[in-house]
Amino acid sequence: MINKDKLKGFISGLLFTAVLGVSALGITVLAEPMENKISVVYDNIKIYVDGVLSQPKGANGETIEPFISNGVTYVPVAAISKIFGKDVSWDGNTKSIYIGKKTDIKVQEVTVSNVEELFAALGSNKHIKLKPGIYNLSDLKQGYSERKNIYWKEEFDGNELILDEIYNLTLEGIGDKPAEIVVEPRYADVFTFIYCNKISLKNIKAGHTIEKGECAGGVLNFNSSKDIDISSSILYGCGTYGIIAMNTENLKFNNSIIEECTNGAMTMSDCKDFTFTNSIFRKCESSNLINIYSSSNIVYDKCEISENEAFIKDTNILAVSLSSGIKFTNCKFKDNKTFNFDKNIIPDIDFTGTTFDGNSFDGSLDFGK
Repeated sequence: MINKDKLKGFISGLLFTAVLGVSALGITVLAEPMENKISVVYDNIKIYVDGVLSQPKGANGETIEPFISNGVTYVPVAAISKIFGKDVSWDGNTKSIYIGKKTDIKVQEVTVSNVEELFAALGSNKHIKLKPGIYNLSDLKQGYSERKNIYWKEEFDGNELILDEIYNLTLEGIGDKPAEIVVEPRYADVFTFIYCNKISLKNIKAGHTIEKGECAGGVLNFNSSKDIDISSSILYGCGTYGIIAMNTENLKFNNSIIEECTNGAMTMSDCKDFTFTNSIFRKCESSNLINIYSSSNIVYDKCEISENEAFIKDTNILAVSLSSGIKFTNCKFKDNKTFNFDKNIIPDIDFTGTTFDGNSFDGSLDFGK
């Protein structure tokens, strides 16, 4: 058995560095500020633990050799942690390496009643409770922001709010009705999340202030993000799509509505592990209602897809390509008009328990009836 005192002394004597993050942790941890070039020397360095030779291995089992730079020996974090039976993890939001147990993260709870308070409260490890009312992001001063993770991006007719590398943020309406968050520019998404993790929206209504049909921006846009939870919320048009997602994983959409959007309910590419449950997608005048490209494990369960209408010829109610694990189980397609819907050209979709009533599809529909 390894002596714990020796363990503490040994680990404290090692210099752990993000330079080895890709091989050691199995994820990229090189941050932009790390631009210095270093020269390294590999000299067949061996590690012995209590007299026994131990060969460091990376996350995928590959051999990782320690090296020397400027007289300092560098050893991979994950390899050493594994030797001593400790888990290792990397938190890209706080730029932290955790060996063993993580420190408890304190979440700050803030109650807001206007858009200025909402904007000031935005950030990581926040639970923001919104009192009833309308929060117009376009009413904010939208100049230079010293907060590098929350900033404005210029669009054709206004600015779009960007949340970049935000971690563990909850926005929750606390009234009987959802708190409403809106923007005015036609080309701006209501919220854009980039490299964000653990984002939760509860009892929130979001969309644009202008008339339906005038938008070029969507409602919620997720790029390279994960662990998204949307519940008891409404995403509406004017807005091209309720949800736009790219390279995003583990999104949950429960007991919520997407309605009256101008291009469709949602579009996603290079995404995985999305679940939509007990939700409604309705009254969208769309080109393609649900777009799924190069994605996997996208599941709709007990959802209603109703009263949507195609406004462009050869429009599909489901546009699915290069994807797998797509399911519509126990769902209802009803009263949708003028879409193309040919089950035979939709690859490997599971429609178990799903019903189709009152639809007028342009295209064959064969579900064994």
